[in-house]
Amino acid sequence: MAEGAAETVHSSGTCAVQGDDLAFMDATALADAFRLRKLSPVEVAMSLLDRIDKLNPLVNAVVHSDRQFTLAMASAAEARYRAQQPLSPLDGIPATIKDLSAVAGMPLRRGSRTRDPRTPVTEDSPCVARLREAGVVFLAKTATPEVGCKVVTRSPVHGVTANPYDLTKTPGGSSGGASAALALGFGPLAVGSDGAGSIRIPASSTNVFGLKPSFGRVPAFPPDIDMPLSVVGPMARTVQDAALMLDVMSRPEPRDPFAWPIPFSMPANLTDANLRGLRIAVSSRLGCTSPLQNAEVDRLVARAAVFAADAGAEIFEEDPVWPIDPFEPFAIFWSTSCMATVDAAPSDRRSLIDPLLRSVAAAGRDVSVSAYLKAIEQRMALSVAARSFFNRFDLLIGPVMPIPPYGIERDVPQGFADEDWRWCPYTYPWNMTGQPAASVPIGFTRDGLPVGAQIIGRLGEDEKVLRVAAAIERQCPLYLSSPPLLLTSTT
Repeated sequence: MAEGAAETVHSSGTCAVQGDDLAFMDATALADAFRLRKLSPVEVAMSLLDRIDKLNPLVNAVVHSDRQFTLAMASAAEARYRAQQPLSPLDGIPATIKDLSAVAGMPLRRGSRTRDPRTPVTEDSPCVARLREAGVVFLAKTATPEVGCKVVTRSPVHGVTANPYDLTKTPGGSSGGASAALALGFGPLAVGSDGAGSIRIPASSTNVFGLKPSFGRVPAFPPDIDMPLSVVGPMARTVQDAALMLDVMSRPEPRDPFAWPIPFSMPANLTDANLRGLRIAVSSRLGCTSPLQNAEVDRLVARAAVFAADAGAEIFEEDPVWPIDPFEPFAIFWSTSCMATVDAAPSDRRSLIDPLLRSVAAAGRDVSVSAYLKAIEQRMALSVAARSFFNRFDLLIGPVMPIPPYGIERDVPQGFADEDWRWCPYTYPWNMTGQPAASVPIGFTRDGLPVGAQIIGRLGEDEKVLRVAAAIERQCPLYLSSPPLLLTSTT
């Protein structure tokens, strides 16, 4: 462990209190216990459902659970273990699903009052189907802002989700329900999605790991209207668990025309902290300009490069050079995507849509065809610039967010318009280039707020992102920390 890592764990977090051990077991440990008959999928699912009942009112991370549904899945997994025929290394492992992904047998609200919760869902989205085929037990659906449109997790349907590390702060968004659930021990796995940072921002804000895979790595259907900006990806407390999840989620899906024909290759050396041979660039601003800066965040993020160097990587300080401000095309794609979402809703229900979504949609209606085509051209120029940069480097390390989590009552920090993304420019460029990018926990501020470092890789080289994240995690094992509120709320 690198100098200072242990101090960060113990001074800024608390190891899980007695009685939390089962809730914070990783997927591999749970599968081993199932196989050896030391634990059963049913008793684990029952324990976690009880935990959700007790702790979810603190944060509002879970928006739907069905005990009978979950225990039926767990019972089937238990029978397979008795027969010594588990479906996969994740058979019987509990997971939550962000409520933007369809789960047959569960409602799909997408945080919107325009959707009827009584409408039956009969078909899984591809990532959910792959997890179901692997025997994963679905614990619950997690909160999202309406159609994932915010950097916080607040919707007209379910209200606001709080950060488990400080209930007065946001957990980020739009996968804030998923990240808060992980932080509180509501299962080791969570499905998230990321169209502009929606996996990485909440992962950074709640001390968990999240990976935005390369575009096309995880099949999706039906395609999002803002593709290729948005992808589905794994979130977990450990890198290993996220890698196991990605291995399942990325399996073939015939409905997605963008899905890669080459399967994800689970890194055989993920537990090997040796990064020799990797050239890693480090940039404190990732070639972007944010009006917000925070010295604590900068100091913590800088530790990631130290850990990577300690593991043998060759480190270079260099910024990507963008041909234009990435916000320019992103603003076009976001506003027109919101417009399409609003226009797709029944006309008599559009007044029920989140006011921010309607406001941004109105701006999207003013975008001309020529402006949209120019944005596509600009996105291509950004991708060319990224390719040029990553021809010289294997990976890039920098910040996820410019500041720690802010007040729960706000959609954006003080001083910014709700529709203005320019204050947090470090995540959405990599959606437009399609590259894999992850947030790995890197420390806590003096106020105990989590901070993540972002690791970006070449298109298609998700395994290298996971390798570097695992090497950092090995030296800085912040997954051993848990929210201090658990000291009082679980005793």
